Amino acid sequence: MSRLRPAARDWIAWAVLRLFLVLIILGLVPWAEQVNDLAIYAGWASGPLAQGRFPDDPMWQYPPLAGPVFRLGAALPGERLGFVALFLLADAAIMAMLARQASRTGHGGGRRLWALLPLVTGPLLLARFDVVPTAFAVAAVLLGLARPGLAGALAAVGAWLKVWPALVVAGVRRADLPRALLGAVGASVVVALGVAVTSEDPFGFLGGQASRGLQVESVGAWPFLVARLLGADVAVVYQFGAHEVVAAGTEAVARASLLASVLLLGVVAVQRLRGALEEQLVADVALVAVVCSVVTSRVFSGQYLIWLLGLGAVCLADPRTRARRVVHLLVAAGLATHLVYPWLYTALLEGAWYAVAVQTVRIVLVLAAAVLALRLVLRPQMPSPAPAGSSGS
Repeated sequence: MSRLRPAARDWIAWAVLRLFLVLIILGLVPWAEQVNDLAIYAGWASGPLAQGRFPDDPMWQYPPLAGPVFRLGAALPGERLGFVALFLLADAAIMAMLARQASRTGHGGGRRLWALLPLVTGPLLLARFDVVPTAFAVAAVLLGLARPGLAGALAAVGAWLKVWPALVVAGVRRADLPRALLGAVGASVVVALGVAVTSEDPFGFLGGQASRGLQVESVGAWPFLVARLLGADVAVVYQFGAHEVVAAGTEAVARASLLASVLLLGVVAVQRLRGALEEQLVADVALVAVVCSVVTSRVFSGQYLIWLLGLGAVCLADPRTRARRVVHLLVAAGLATHLVYPWLYTALLEGAWYAVAVQTVRIVLVLAAAVLALRLVLRPQMPSPAPAGSSGS
C-alpha cells in the first residue's frame, strides 16, 4: 500500500472501515447494543409517515424533511441495509467532495480525517441519519465562496433535515450574504410548501424541542453529574426521547444554555455583519458557529461529533485554515464521546465515577475547542496565502 497515492490509500481506508461498520450494524461483529436507531426509523416509516403523518412520539425531534429520508431508507431493499445504503451514499458524497477539494488545494487532511472517522465515532456514522444533513452542510460550505446562492439553498435543505446546517451560512462573506439568504429562503419556501401539501402537522417537532431539558451528555448536565457523585439529590430520567438530569436548578441551567447559545451566535453574527471576518475561510467561520451551538445545546448526543468533524474535515482540506487546533480537540472529544456512548452509557446513567470521569474529559475538550473557536472570530487574522492552483473553501 506504500506505493499507492495518498488519495488511493484514503479511499481504501474509507472502504475498509465502512465495511467494518456495516458488519457491526448487521450484528456480525460484536459491539455495544445502544448504537442502532434503524429499527426506530423503520417503525416510523412504515407507520405514521407512510400515512402522511408525523410520529406522535417523544423521540421524534426532527424537522419535516427527515420524514421522506426515512421513507426512502425503508423503501430500499434489505430492512436495515436500506437505511445503511442511504447513509453510506451520503457518507461517500462527503468523501468525494473532500477528495475533490484536496485535489484543488493539494492538502488531503480533510479527506483523511473523513476516511478514518469510524475510528472516532464508531457505528454511529451509519447507524444514525446525521450524516445526511452533514452532507448538505459540507456541500454548502464548499460552495460558500464561489456560489453563495446555491450554498444558502443547500444549507436550508439541510436545516429542514436537522436545523443546525442553517448555521453554516455564517461562513458566507458579508457581500454575498444577500444571495445566500435569498437561496435559503427560496429553498425553504419550496420545502415548506411540499411538506404542507403532503403531510399533517409538519411543524409539530418545534413543540417537542421546546419541552426538552438537560440531556445527560450535555455540557449543562455535567455539573449535576459531578454533584451527584458528591451526594447531591440528582436523578436521571427518560423523558422527551432522551435521558435527562432532573434536580433543583436544571430548568434554570437549561434556560441559561439557550441564552448562552443566542449570545455566542450573536457574537459570530456581529463579527460577520461588521465585516471583521471577510478574510476568514468559509469553513472556519461555519465550524465556529456550529461549535458555539453544540457547546450551549441542551442535548449533546454522540452523533453531534459527526456534524462537527464533517465541518472540521472541510477546514483541514485547506492549508490556510486557522481551525486546526479546534479540529484536533474535537477529534479527541470524539474519542471520549465514543467511550461514553455506547460503552459507558449505562454506567453514566447510574452515576459510576469512572463514567463521569470520561464525560468530564469529553466536556473539557469540547469547551477548550469552543474557546479556541471563539478566538478565531474575536481576533480574526489574515489567512496564509493559498498554494498555487488552490481555491478557497
